[in-house]
Amino acid sequence: MAKDICVAFGEQIRQLRKERGWRQIDFAEETGIHENYVTDLELGKKEVCLRTLHRIAKSLKMSMSELLKTIE
Repeated sequence: MAKDICVAFGEQIRQLRKERGWRQIDFAEETGIHENYVTDLELGKKEVCLRTLHRIAKSLKMSMSELLKTIE
């Protein structure tokens, strides 16, 4: 069975955040997103809107397409 897209996205975000040595609070500050929302994203409990996706990609110094291309 295919993994839920929200769970896969959350795992990707968590991996990228950890590669940068950021705690969730660091990532939240970097993106301007509330820390609780970051937690929910990483757990696959929230869907991300385009504006938030853009903020996340920008914070990670990636394009939105780069951020999403590994999620299938």
